[in-house]
Amino acid sequence: MHHVPRVFGRSSRVAAVTALAALTLLVPGSGAQTPVADTAEEAHPAHIHSGTCEQLGDVVFPLADVVTQSGEEMGAAGGHPVKVSEVNHVDVPLQEIIDGGHAINVHLSAEEIGTYIACGNIGGVVHERENGEGMEITIALAELNDSGHVGIAWLGDDGEGGTNVIVSLIEPEEMQ
Repeated sequence: MHHVPRVFGRSSRVAAVTALAALTLLVPGSGAQTPVADTAEEAHPAHIHSGTCEQLGDVVFPLADVVTQSGEEMGAAGGHPVKVSEVNHVDVPLQEIIDGGHAINVHLSAEEIGTYIACGNIGGVVHERENGEGMEITIALAELNDSGHVGIAWLGDDGEGGTNVIVSLIEPEEMQ
């Protein structure tokens, strides 16, 4: 039986990284950028690849598409849209993913799978889960190909020898 945690409601680290990623959209860049064409409704395929963002290898684990969240909007208007993947379950221990030299790569669309829009190397500071059930790591997803997309990915032990993964992508203001 696989347990799916309520990840974002419990982790202050995830909230801090999300806020930092959102800030990168508000800070002026070093030059004009022409974002890759996109619509707010478009799904972005995501995968865990072997290698690094600088030299991606093969797809090792496919992940759920990163899509616009559905439901009733509440609170202040005008926030940057955030696309999120469903909780992905990878049947490999988190430590093995970290030790194996992997990256999470997000693609523009299924039709333009060769166009990469954001990527993050899986590595960094690993923390004990707040509930005490294993480890977790949050990584940044940096913009690729002047897409304007940035985000984060959270990876955490599922308590049964596997890893849960959630990918969040902030849509650039031009895409709204």
